[in-house]
Amino acid sequence: MNEQLIQYIEQKFPGLRHDIHLRFELGEPYDNGTDERIKQVMYRVTTLFAHVFVPNDFVYLYIEDWEEEDPMFGNTTPNYIYDLLNGHNFEEQTMVDVEEDEDPLGNPVPFENERKLKITCSQIRRIPYQKILEGIANYEQGREPKIGQRVHFICPEKDIVFLMYDDRGCIFYSDDPEKLRSMYVKFNDWIVDYWRQSIDEIFGGGK
Repeated sequence: MNEQLIQYIEQKFPGLRHDIHLRFELGEPYDNGTDERIKQVMYRVTTLFAHVFVPNDFVYLYIEDWEEEDPMFGNTTPNYIYDLLNGHNFEEQTMVDVEEDEDPLGNPVPFENERKLKITCSQIRRIPYQKILEGIANYEQGREPKIGQRVHFICPEKDIVFLMYDDRGCIFYSDDPEKLRSMYVKFNDWIVDYWRQSIDEIFGGGK
């Protein structure tokens, strides 16, 4: 496994998060399953992505894959993301998280949740990121091809981590608000209203 990347994450973005972040709304106000929703999602997320990353940027793709059928949405095209990234070399590691559930009496019952961590590094120009983002958008919308894996784009040179969690929204993390300020100003209307107050506080409450 890429020890340099793992150390970078632990030092700068533990848990692949940071208090300094921007969270953008992608799908609202359009209804689930509609062409209008997907069209807006793709316009917004690709616009935001291209504002931050340029073709020559090197990024790590940090892919978490549970490799099990999702009982609610079902990852019916589980290999799609790897087909898109055919030719890229991956480092792979099995990760086991210990979580808790409850038995019928309400007592905590620990269980193991296994996932595969797959990492590759490439220039943006060699990554079909539009198709990856569209696959993520499709996952909960009953469309194919879909991507059910969790995919982080990590750019150590810019100290920015990007995650599109589904068609609802995406997050950009950094270690310095100045590295995200141009996005905060230019795309302020797309910020998730629920998080707007806390995000305004991060960026000084003004544009």
